Amino acid sequence: MLTTSRRTAISGVATLVLALPTASLAQTQAPAPLPEAIAEDPASEATDRNTAERPAAGAQLGVSALQKIVVPLLDYLGSQSPADIGTTSLDRGNFVVRTDGSGDANTFLRGLPNIQYQNETDTDAGIDGQQILNTRPELLSISGGRIYENNFIVNGIPANTVTGSVERHGGGELTSDENTPNADRVYGLHPQTIFVPSDFVESATVIDSNAQAKYGNFQGGVVSYELTKPDRRRWRGTASVAVETDRFVNYVVATEDGTNPLGRKPPEFTKIRSSFSLSGPINEVFSAIVQYSRTDAATKKQKEYIYYSGDIREKSLNAFYRLQVDANTDYGTFSLEGMVTDYSQGFESKDWRDLHVNVSTLTYAGKLKHSYTFGNLDTPFGQILGLTLDSKAVVSHTATRNETNSDVARVYQIREGSARTNTVYWTSSDPDILSWCRVDPTSTGNVICREGGYGANKEQGQTQYLFSQNAAGSIWAGTFEAGYDLAHTSARRARENDFTFYTSVNTLWDARALGLSQFNCLGSEACGPDQYANTRTVWDAHDTKVTLNSFDAWLQLEQTFGWLTVRPGLRLQVDDYQKNVNVAPRIAATITPTERIELSAGFNRYYDAEGVKYAIRDNQPRGQAYLRSHDGSGNVTDTWTMRTETGVYGNKASDLRTPYTDEWTAGIKVVDPLTEGTFRLRYINRAMKDQYASADLGNNTRRLTNSGTGAYESATAEYARTWDVERVRSLDRVTLTGSFTWSAQELSPDSYFYDEDDLLDRILYNGRSYSVGGFSVVTGNLDIPMRAQLAMTTNWYEGKFSLGVAANYNFPFIGVSDTGRTEIFNGIRHDVWEDRDFDGTLTVDLHSSLELLRQEHRSVRLNLVVDNLFNEIGNASAGNSNPFRKGRSFWVGLNTTF
Repeated sequence: MLTTSRRTAISGVATLVLALPTASLAQTQAPAPLPEAIAEDPASEATDRNTAERPAAGAQLGVSALQKIVVPLLDYLGSQSPADIGTTSLDRGNFVVRTDGSGDANTFLRGLPNIQYQNETDTDAGIDGQQILNTRPELLSISGGRIYENNFIVNGIPANTVTGSVERHGGGELTSDENTPNADRVYGLHPQTIFVPSDFVESATVIDSNAQAKYGNFQGGVVSYELTKPDRRRWRGTASVAVETDRFVNYVVATEDGTNPLGRKPPEFTKIRSSFSLSGPINEVFSAIVQYSRTDAATKKQKEYIYYSGDIREKSLNAFYRLQVDANTDYGTFSLEGMVTDYSQGFESKDWRDLHVNVSTLTYAGKLKHSYTFGNLDTPFGQILGLTLDSKAVVSHTATRNETNSDVARVYQIREGSARTNTVYWTSSDPDILSWCRVDPTSTGNVICREGGYGANKEQGQTQYLFSQNAAGSIWAGTFEAGYDLAHTSARRARENDFTFYTSVNTLWDARALGLSQFNCLGSEACGPDQYANTRTVWDAHDTKVTLNSFDAWLQLEQTFGWLTVRPGLRLQVDDYQKNVNVAPRIAATITPTERIELSAGFNRYYDAEGVKYAIRDNQPRGQAYLRSHDGSGNVTDTWTMRTETGVYGNKASDLRTPYTDEWTAGIKVVDPLTEGTFRLRYINRAMKDQYASADLGNNTRRLTNSGTGAYESATAEYARTWDVERVRSLDRVTLTGSFTWSAQELSPDSYFYDEDDLLDRILYNGRSYSVGGFSVVTGNLDIPMRAQLAMTTNWYEGKFSLGVAANYNFPFIGVSDTGRTEIFNGIRHDVWEDRDFDGTLTVDLHSSLELLRQEHRSVRLNLVVDNLFNEIGNASAGNSNPFRKGRSFWVGLNTTF
């Protein structure tokens, strides 16, 4: 977005959180449970006592003054290892206050440093019904990585799409005004396979740098969610419901000139979010938890006039199911867990008679885990203290489907005319067509009607089997950790049936020279008395399957020698698709001159995840066109002549190196002697190498290359402090966290499908020609040049009432935008982009909760979430077709515990 070839961004995040006191943490180093006053918590599940009392695997025997202060914040600025300078950990309370009330767990990431998610230069940011229906997780860039280069983990289960979420065919998802979808692409693909509901998150960890050796398969960052655990002490349950409708939204006209020239109406919708959780002991050995959540959304729009202006109602459902059973035995802890994400979103075109597309994602994931602590163990290398072995087997299946109502689509023409000369030449008299399609009385131009389904049923999915073991313990002067993953992935991309689209017609007006009263169809397809289809395009069915086997292993030591702690690590990554052997070194060192100061530095290499993004899209048939005509007597037959053969889409990927990122970090963590808070200053420098890009080989064939590059740099200052408040009446606890980040990045290209040498779609900026992919060096990767956040929650009267405010500010900056003009440059037409001043943007969100009833373990609370309190829409603008952006909106709900 900046005017230099290297994108410079400054983002500051300052967060203030006031929370109720939690259970004392002086006895353990387990995460603090959620304060009762946090509104969105359906229930605070009890932590397993045995787990809480048992030292963490590989934990150091000594605890510094710095750790004693940070631990009650769930080590918000790091973890129990001083080398985790790039880790941010949030307990339930700190997590909830950062979410937006929608139920999407990813929204907590928005205010954290090194996270980007906004596009302030968007010129088509108007909201429509399909965007409202879309309740999939927020897309995010972490530390300069692409939105599909992060590693999401849910209770130890990998939740990442290895088949790719970027398509070569078109850009975005279906919109409410979509006329004809793209027949080649699969809509609804997402980098995550499990859509995590915020109601069930117990803690969340974000790693944007200095990742431990056990974390791999990413170039952006790691996001790990821990969900509520089974309660071993007593049965407890929670239930919640929250509502948002268009009546709770203030829409703002966001066109460039602030007008609504087409008189469009804002979207009408209703969203209902609900959840249920029940947990408790089955007997002395077994405990269980069952959870269910769903978000229902519904919108309404109107058909075009020629289709009799009927109402269209579209719906989406985002459902999540979870069951976990734990067994605490003399042979260790066993855990059996299953999760299901069931997402569906309906689309109906207002420009067709009956075109429906249901976009769905269905994920099943199961995990069997065993944890056992051996105690002390003598080995040839020395005595290992507290050796713990975690073993797990994971099975998961994900499928994203596009299901339509028919494998055949057809166009009809009911009028031929000229709007320019105000002349009508011919009008259809076929009653079958006129029963559902009518002419537009305000124009004399051609009227085209469409019916049928589109694209046939399509699917892209993956099935993954994984076995992993991880050993950790204390040895020599510190700890060690070692483990491995074995994974087998089967991927599939298919169109299940041929799709036929009759794309144009000949009418009696076209054949007027013959003086026909009607065509003679002779039983032929797509033919009627006054018109017949003269062109059809067929997309053949296809079914591409690819398998991938991978092996990852890691070894890490953390040793302390007086004031020096070193953490060397190594990660090995091998797969049978690219057949590369990748070795990723990880090294970090920490100097502790006093118990209040830690100085850290590190070097790390991160290899991209193994994937079959290109292979799964190889040999996909292109649409093939055929022609026919009538004879001199008006006879129409099924004799079709193939036009120029189009063949298949080719995607070649061989002899490639695995993309990787080299990272240098430095940081300092200090306990402030005045406030006893913790400061953290850190620096990140990343170089992305051997990145995937695309080269066009002609004949609709692309070859994957390693010509892409990138870089990211940031400097961050953060602060965290917790006070137990006794002097202020009715106020129990105050927690303060804050951060400020300066960052600069460049990234080329944005996607493995962008061609740096593409001559068909070019941008002209400051006298230089760019491809769309190459121009990302200038525009950045979801960057906001300068931003800050402040969040504050207050809790009163022993948790009976809570009020929280979160403010986000994007500072003014100079960027680039599309002028809407085109210009011939070096013989090629270019879109012209120029510099533009972007204004600062302040958005404020409010969270509040009021306890209506409490009796022993039972309670009822009224919750209110206000997003965008001051109705600010930022710099992104909207077009005339969708002129509205969402301003102030409300979520109102109840939750109960029992």
